[in-house]
Amino acid sequence: MPKRREFLAGLPALAWEPVPDASVPQDTIYIPNPQREIDRALILDFLEEFSFAMLVTARGGVHITNVPTLFDRAPQGWGKLWWHLARNNAQNQVFDGATDCTVVFHGPHGYISPNWYATRNSVPTWNFAAVHATGKPKRLDDDTGFAKSLERLVARNEGLYGGGGDYDFSKLPETYLKGMRQGIVAYEMEISQIEAKFKLGQDRSARDRAGILKGLKSGRRERNLEQFTESYYSRLKE
Repeated sequence: MPKRREFLAGLPALAWEPVPDASVPQDTIYIPNPQREIDRALILDFLEEFSFAMLVTARGGVHITNVPTLFDRAPQGWGKLWWHLARNNAQNQVFDGATDCTVVFHGPHGYISPNWYATRNSVPTWNFAAVHATGKPKRLDDDTGFAKSLERLVARNEGLYGGGGDYDFSKLPETYLKGMRQGIVAYEMEISQIEAKFKLGQDRSARDRAGILKGLKSGRRERNLEQFTESYYSRLKE
């Protein structure tokens, strides 16, 4: 009898055990209030400027793919993202239109030395800016739309980074382009949640912020892509 009473006494606690609400967006990144960016225009510009992003999913194990993205703004909401994956990428099995994906956009980052601050009692840190965009990617099977999106992606990046040559993606033979498309899969994701973390020392004093800018201008920088590629090529054996 005492065991039965103990069992019954435990039932209310079990009945009131909280169950996560799948409809409520879950944070994917820790953001202290001073570092939480909410300026819509600034965030949208960030998605366009730093368009090379990581696709992060957790269903069936963690999968991460790095891709260039296209961002389409919308009058309401956060807009849509477009990307493509190699057909053999296992993450294709996750993108079923119902599974969440967080797309991580990284901006500039760097070490911040206490030597740069006016405030003496300080510790070093690492400043950065990042935006997480979450939604449920859907596969796009319309080949005509796929082709147009690829043209947009190439045109955008050629215009920004291509160096002004005479390359014209649209002049490539359609048989060649169609063959290339058969090896990749396109996706579109309506953004349902945005989290923007700008950890740039904005909560420090004006003198400390001036020191940060001065230090960043004169501090050591990581190798850029050209420098890293040159170093890597030197390891290759012809």
